[in-house]
Amino acid sequence: MKINPLIKIIVASILIYFLSKYNFLDFSILSSLHTALILKILILISIIIILGTLKWYFLLKVQNINISLKDTFESYYIGYALNYILFGIAGDVIKTLYLLKGNENKIGISLSVIIDRAIGLLSMIIIFFMFLPQIFLVNDIFGFSNFLNDNKNIYYSILIIVLILLFMFIKKCLNSRRINKIILLFLYKYKNKVIKLIAKTFKILFTYRKSSLNLLINLLIAIFLQIVIGYSIFLIATDILSETTSFSHNLVANIAVQAVSKLPISPGGIGVGEAAFAQVMYLLNNNILLQYASVLFIFRIFNMIYSIPGVIIYYLFIKNMVKK
Repeated sequence: MKINPLIKIIVASILIYFLSKYNFLDFSILSSLHTALILKILILISIIIILGTLKWYFLLKVQNINISLKDTFESYYIGYALNYILFGIAGDVIKTLYLLKGNENKIGISLSVIIDRAIGLLSMIIIFFMFLPQIFLVNDIFGFSNFLNDNKNIYYSILIIVLILLFMFIKKCLNSRRINKIILLFLYKYKNKVIKLIAKTFKILFTYRKSSLNLLINLLIAIFLQIVIGYSIFLIATDILSETTSFSHNLVANIAVQAVSKLPISPGGIGVGEAAFAQVMYLLNNNILLQYASVLFIFRIFNMIYSIPGVIIYYLFIKNMVKK
């Protein structure tokens, strides 16, 4: 069920109001930002977009040899910009439609977006478990600090083994002709158009069995991408907050924000993201009340500024082309 856009705006406005009222969000901080910080964040956003382009490009090349890095960058940036500026526009849809023009393998391109998102989710889960011991050690949550301090090496060894086994399992499934045959034979029994589309999608999915390296590269870039985003937020937090917060806290809080922001209850996750970030940071920093929401809000503003050229390009040159 779709939520009325007006209701979303009201929800976002209420959340922003309460965040400001309870001193989690302070708009006046924007005017006190240092030029050096602004340049650093804009450079880091450039790196974020480049990394996002590269990780998607490695997936696209599996199915679409002729797609260039330039086309991938243009498409990714347009989608990135629309996600930040026009909150009702699905950036993934627009960037996919833009790249579909002139390419025959439409299912392969669309599927690459889904796989890219899935790997992005996996990267966030991995980072969460990578930094979990540090969170417990600093905050002594559930009294696990001593246990993790004594068994940190065992924890990371188990985590590495689980990740290796998971990758081997995925590779095994993609390479299994038996699984391939069972799924496709089952789907091809039905004449429904939707089922046929699903069957074609699975058929293309199984072609990734020869490109497990591309999937691994995508995952590694996705992990590094999350770290760069976390570092960007950490720089802002270090500059505007009266007390220092750890990099791991900002990184984990941002991952929580990305998960919560997917809920369609406010335009672009505005208000919801800031509230989630503030609450997680509040809990991770021993219930110390600081203007945590301002950190994420400022990062959002930087991204919106960076996205303005992309939105202008979309409306002047691309919008009509995509709709045709």
